[in-house]
Amino acid sequence: MIFHSPTAISSVASFGDTLVFWFVTTLLLGRTVSYVLFLLFPSKAITMSHLKLFFALALSLAILGFVMLTMVLSFAPGLTPTSTLPWICAGVFLLGLADAIVVLLLLGFIATFSLRNAYLHMVISNIIAVLIYYSVTFAPSSVLLPLAAVFFLATMGVVALAYGQRPAKVEEYSQPMYNNTLSRLWRQILGVCVLAFMAGLIGQISGTSAIRLEDFQDSSVLVSEVVYGALLIMALAFPRFSDLGRTYQIAIPISAIGFLLLPLVWNSAGGIVNSFANLGYMLALLVLTCLVVAVSRDTAISSYRLFALIYASAYLVQLIGMLIGRFNSSWFAEGTLDLTAIALVVIYLLSLVSLFIFRDKRFKSPDLDGDTEKVAVFADSGYSDRCENLAEKYDFTLREREVLNLLGQGNTVKAISEKLFISENTVKFHARSIYQKTGIHTRQDLINLIGRDR
Repeated sequence: MIFHSPTAISSVASFGDTLVFWFVTTLLLGRTVSYVLFLLFPSKAITMSHLKLFFALALSLAILGFVMLTMVLSFAPGLTPTSTLPWICAGVFLLGLADAIVVLLLLGFIATFSLRNAYLHMVISNIIAVLIYYSVTFAPSSVLLPLAAVFFLATMGVVALAYGQRPAKVEEYSQPMYNNTLSRLWRQILGVCVLAFMAGLIGQISGTSAIRLEDFQDSSVLVSEVVYGALLIMALAFPRFSDLGRTYQIAIPISAIGFLLLPLVWNSAGGIVNSFANLGYMLALLVLTCLVVAVSRDTAISSYRLFALIYASAYLVQLIGMLIGRFNSSWFAEGTLDLTAIALVVIYLLSLVSLFIFRDKRFKSPDLDGDTEKVAVFADSGYSDRCENLAEKYDFTLREREVLNLLGQGNTVKAISEKLFISENTVKFHARSIYQKTGIHTRQDLINLIGRDR
């Protein structure tokens, strides 16, 4: 429900477009602040005790937020919008803080799935969530807030059950590894941020107030279900399908076509363009989430920090887009429709440049990608001790120690991946981390380093 609930809940109090805007803005701000605070969390490794602390914090913030909103809205009929707006925003801000924590906990659990199962889980969950959201919009406004509270508390219960059955997952933190992961994903993150900005901007300038809420919801639900249904069919039709990076590149342009063309029919389509903009953004964020799951499983790096960084960036950029669109909407009136279309096309082309022109350059070096033959190895009994001494000196992770031992023996990347039951990309990630920590550049440098103390 997380991507769809604001429209429904924000209609509880009929204070018009201003309340809806500040409701969604404050919710995004709360989410962003929560993710940023998580990134500033002093401990790099997230333990189960930390997760329990986050769970308790989210529950406390949510209860406080719902209580505050309930109290404010119960007195709303006798108060002016100006007097109630700050209190409503305060309650929503608390919900945004709690909401981000819960989503982070759920995503951390999904990161234990296989890539295919994570993808299917995200797509099917979104299909069901859209239907639930659409059903909730028909409920009387008086029950929307209690329903939201029930959904949130049910989610907290699911989180508790999930982590009670969570399979063991060894996570390591290594700054070079973390940097390598970001270098692998930054283009996809940039693409999501571009679409987030466009979704926030279009939501304020596309004339949503000119059409009925019911029409907007109908179009949004229909388009969302068609696209998510296509993604589900594609995954089921190709059981071995796993190239999400390519899916990401294909899905974004297809989703973007709608809101690039709809501004040309502004007068007849009104705010329906907003549904297309949000769909493209949500779809890109879904696929990027699955990519993080793949990287996390492939490298044993903690997924929580990656998710926090990605979602904080996306929500912050969306918030900026909303504020720019809200306070500069006069620039995008009907008389400047051509300028609006040009601006959207330019932003879209920028996303294409980031995703296609600057390709995802994998970690390559002649030493790792091209070594099909083994190089000189050490056969003496002190080899393991010297590797262990180096591992202690440079603070290698457990997986880096294993890769170091095998690299020093002259094993190829393919051979190491088979021995450790990890992908070749994972071996390259760990090898690059070892090289950066020790300040060397080639396999022979590594072998020389191991052999110095003989």
